[in-house]
Amino acid sequence: MTYLEERLKALNIDDGKNSFKAFNLDGHPIDFRFFTEKGEDISINYLTPDGVVEFYEEGRRTLDFSRIRIKSPAEGQGKYKQPPHTETIPFSTPLIINAFKHKEKLKTLYIIEGEFKAFALNNFDIPTMGIGGIHNFKGPSKDKLHPYIENVIKTCKVENVVLIFDADCLKIEWKENQELTTRLNTFYKALNNFNEYLKPLNVNLYFSHIVKESEYKGMDDLLYSGHCDQELVINELTSLISGVNERKYILTYLITGTSAFQIQRIFGLDSVTTFFENNKDILENKEFIYKGDPYYKDANGKLTVSWRGEQRNYIRVGTEYFKKVVDKSPNGQTEINIVKWNIGTIKADYYKSREFIQRITKCDNFTNIPDNNPDTYKLIVESEKDGIKSVLYNRYCPVSHVPVQGSWHSINKLLHHLFDYKNSAGDSLYEFALDYLQILYLYPVQKLPILCLISKERGTGKTTFLNLLRAIFVENMRILDSERISSKFNGAWAGKLIVAVDESLIDTDKPTVTNRIKMIATNPTIPLEEKGSEAREVPNFSKLIMCSNDESNFIKIDIEENRYCIIKVPAIPQSENNPHMLEIMKEEIPAFLFFLKNRTLYYQERSRLWFAEDVYNTPALEKIKERTENGLIKNIKDVIRQQFFYQQRGTIRLSLKVIYNLVHEQYRFADKIKIAEYLRDQGYNTSNATNFYYLTSMGNAFFQKDKDRCYTFFAEKFLTKEEIDGLDKEDKSIYDYDE
Repeated sequence: MTYLEERLKALNIDDGKNSFKAFNLDGHPIDFRFFTEKGEDISINYLTPDGVVEFYEEGRRTLDFSRIRIKSPAEGQGKYKQPPHTETIPFSTPLIINAFKHKEKLKTLYIIEGEFKAFALNNFDIPTMGIGGIHNFKGPSKDKLHPYIENVIKTCKVENVVLIFDADCLKIEWKENQELTTRLNTFYKALNNFNEYLKPLNVNLYFSHIVKESEYKGMDDLLYSGHCDQELVINELTSLISGVNERKYILTYLITGTSAFQIQRIFGLDSVTTFFENNKDILENKEFIYKGDPYYKDANGKLTVSWRGEQRNYIRVGTEYFKKVVDKSPNGQTEINIVKWNIGTIKADYYKSREFIQRITKCDNFTNIPDNNPDTYKLIVESEKDGIKSVLYNRYCPVSHVPVQGSWHSINKLLHHLFDYKNSAGDSLYEFALDYLQILYLYPVQKLPILCLISKERGTGKTTFLNLLRAIFVENMRILDSERISSKFNGAWAGKLIVAVDESLIDTDKPTVTNRIKMIATNPTIPLEEKGSEAREVPNFSKLIMCSNDESNFIKIDIEENRYCIIKVPAIPQSENNPHMLEIMKEEIPAFLFFLKNRTLYYQERSRLWFAEDVYNTPALEKIKERTENGLIKNIKDVIRQQFFYQQRGTIRLSLKVIYNLVHEQYRFADKIKIAEYLRDQGYNTSNATNFYYLTSMGNAFFQKDKDRCYTFFAEKFLTKEEIDGLDKEDKSIYDYDE
């Protein structure tokens, strides 16, 4: 079927209804059709109220007037077009033409936007004229009614005129920082002007529209939807009972004798209260702009003028003020950070600052409650104990992605590349990775193993994986370097869902760093330290992810340690390398989250880190543990051997503290507990406290006066016979322990 055939069939307009005996400009009778084909489009042909073909002049030519309904308008193009430099003309339907020609009385005349809608009502014997737009009832002078409408009213002795608008005439679409009354005001002005133009004609004006809640926009859609009671629709339209009670399809208002203020009330333009109540389902819990002023509903339910919503950018927590600031990275990614703000600056920036400050959200303290479900996430959290109520500001940010079923092919490809690595039992870590990400998304407080992706090769996808997680969790993730995770001030990352360290060489010889990594992985709280602020404990649910190009020495891991999952990642084949991979994966995030939300976990909970240790125990982890243990033993032996040479004695005494300091000084990695365990395993026990000497690797001699308990070492255990014979054991004066 052609576009014309589709439209006529939908409106039950057969060729008989579409045909009409009309006259051309010469007065000759012609077979006229209101709707004809114009290529793929529809030509809507016009007659005057007395049944003569409408015309317009183009230069010296007189041409038939028509409007074209375009089947497929281009972007930015309207649905209709008409000859250039022509005025809009009311569309006369067969009922109107016959009544006008025979001067029949029409008690009620209906005016509706759109020729097809006018014809739809004509089919139900409702005398209707169509207009090309809600303002197109005006004549060429633009200051009074079009002569065709005026002549029909006078000739047919019309008593009532009904102006009909579509269902969306009262609807608004909320947009942040945009005026919401502009469109409503357009409909109000059209109705008010029509009312003014009708006053000299001594008729009653009614205004009707399809109920706002209707799923059908226009009268033609409603009547021919097949899902409405046509008889009831026509009865409600023609009964002309003013009011909004007990109406299912059509609301009607008597406009004649009504003030402009009362007409404004129909559209919610008389007051912000009416406007809000008319659109409560859309405006609840939102700030909106009404007639140039921004409003919001305060805690007492009162609609109050705001400062363009800027007070929402500030919070007071305890006695300090903060501002939400949108930071932007070089790659264009944005995130919201909370920055301490001086109250004096706020006072200087805003007129009536006292009132402004009173409207800033006030909380008693910060909290950190992760929730990646936008339906249950709460920014402001109320808590109560022993009759004391507090209001807390949640530092955790909601995840904005809405899960939608779809393809996540590129994400899946990356996950297979990274996690097809096999654990020590020979099982792929792919299902482990999906469980890890699913728990991260659905159960963010659950502790998980420290995930380490290592490879000496470049182009492995490690950083791409971190950036994908960043795109999913945004403000809830931080990617750091090793210096920042070692820093005392951790306000930028403490309490984040994911703390990632990229290309890391972690200085785990430092007990503070080692303890911090362990603390991030398993502690329920973490101290939050920011410059200029007192340290405080915050809930800790961070998951630590580390990436490194050093497969051998990027971290030291003890044999007993069970927090780490180490995965060796291969390089991505050059043929599969896609520089736009991340952007493609970002588009797939809603589909991937939908998958995670509906997937069944592969592994059941078996430990505080959810997984049984053998699930994520890998050959790469075992190698690092082996190197860590062997390296420490070697370093202990080396520093003891050095002391025999430095002190030139066959017997030396050293405390645990000195051995630890010497190992740390020369080899970085030192663990006092591990040193003590090794010496105990080798049969060494500390003797009573005594004085002793030792020398550093720089040749500096130190006399230990604190009488620490010492281990006694004999050269035979650490040196060869030749090395022992080379010791200068005669000169002991400067090494006299009992001095």
